[in-house]
Amino acid sequence: MDTSLSTERNQTPLIVALISGLFILLGIGALAWLGLSIYNDPTIAAAQSAEGSSNGSVILSFLDTYGIILPVLVIAIGLYLIFLGIRINARRITAAVWGKQVLLWLLILDAYLLAQTLGNELSAPGTYQNFLPALLLLIGIGIAGLASLQWLNANETAFIGSETLSSRSSRIAWNLLIPTIVILIIVAARPLEQTFIASLTDERFASNQPVNFVGFDNYAQLLGVRIDVLPQCVAGQTIAGCPEVLETDETGAPITTFPRARNYLDQSYSDLRFREVSIITLPNSQVVLSARDRDFIQAIGNTLYFTLFSVSLELLLGLFIALVINSKFPGRGLMRAAMLVPWAIPTVVSARLWEIMLRDNTSGVINSALVNVGLLERPLAWLTNNDTQIIALILVDVWKTTPFMALILLAGLQIIPSDIYEAADVDGASKVRQFFSITLPLLRPTIAIALVFRTLDAIRVFDVFQVLLERRALSMATYNYETLVQSQQFGYASAIGVTIFIIILVFTVIYVRALGVNTE
Repeated sequence: MDTSLSTERNQTPLIVALISGLFILLGIGALAWLGLSIYNDPTIAAAQSAEGSSNGSVILSFLDTYGIILPVLVIAIGLYLIFLGIRINARRITAAVWGKQVLLWLLILDAYLLAQTLGNELSAPGTYQNFLPALLLLIGIGIAGLASLQWLNANETAFIGSETLSSRSSRIAWNLLIPTIVILIIVAARPLEQTFIASLTDERFASNQPVNFVGFDNYAQLLGVRIDVLPQCVAGQTIAGCPEVLETDETGAPITTFPRARNYLDQSYSDLRFREVSIITLPNSQVVLSARDRDFIQAIGNTLYFTLFSVSLELLLGLFIALVINSKFPGRGLMRAAMLVPWAIPTVVSARLWEIMLRDNTSGVINSALVNVGLLERPLAWLTNNDTQIIALILVDVWKTTPFMALILLAGLQIIPSDIYEAADVDGASKVRQFFSITLPLLRPTIAIALVFRTLDAIRVFDVFQVLLERRALSMATYNYETLVQSQQFGYASAIGVTIFIIILVFTVIYVRALGVNTE
């Protein structure tokens, strides 16, 4: 048996070499097509030859024409095809079976391109000479690919080794994922790519002004922060920014004074327009956090503060509610339906209702109730006081979104087998022990999903801030809106959007890692 297989393998070196060469040529062709397309592109050539052109204008022309995803995909696919062709030439069975899958998808792509080429010919009759070379090339690739696929299907024994179960499972997974990946690239990655490209420019919203490439200047402006330590002003010492004569209190003791950051620090502080965001006073010095875009840094702080406390409270309350309605008691169905009422109310409507309840006089239900029970001496201006603005928004968001969190956690509780708890009861485990040893570990993936969904919503929160606070306190999303619509800075607003996306991505990765969902 081994001798016959060896003989068969020795009789087919030419065909294997041809199939290997086909993959290598396809890979080299993809790379060559990309290079020649960029080299001969009229838009890029015009940007290079334009008077006063710069590298920035050429880069912008390239990004507008090809983007980022397309070149990366073409380079990755080209290199993969070359590598796969080399492995096929080495008679590896894993390379052969993967080659079959690649050929199948390439034939589908070839058929699509062939149909598109014929469609272009039909839409512009009489120009067949422009489409004929591409048409013949696509037909040739299709015939060669189909013949190679049929030969590989009939001659797997001509290759060395055997495919492992993991390799087979991986192939099946990739076959199922490729359509999803294509759809995600079209509906998600491409818009994000366009937003990132716009963030590298000074483009104005709804304006005919020429667009210039500014690189990462928008991000430098947006995220430019610095921390400085300012010394205390001391009588008799010459310190930049300190008055010559220090003020004194009623007892004659000098009042603790610190220089202003812009007067004490180097000229770059003023040139780059840094402004103080936060000041921490120490016994003999001050720590000053400054930012080039103070409003955005404050918006990040507001958003993270809102996100941390609202999501934490929603998780705790949602878990409590889910545990309650998961138990058996009369009226459980009615309770499950009733708990969804706050979540079903549109956010703008609920925000307006809460705005009425949070009025800063006794006509507000919240102030009236708290004053009547003695928790407050006088009504609070919840939405105009800097100390209570975000707290009020957290209460509104917790009231509205806790049912959603409870619904997700209830779904996770429903899939936990009841016989586990019965066995725990037999072993004498208390309800508290069952909760921490059974419920929480088994509910961990569901908690991760709930946290990802709620954190994503909380970080990009817009409606509650916009309705209740307007410009009194900004979230990242409302600041993005102000920058785009009011200031019409499309490029700068795009940089804000990309930054929000990165922050959301970081939180998602942290949740998945911290809760160990990837190990389930």
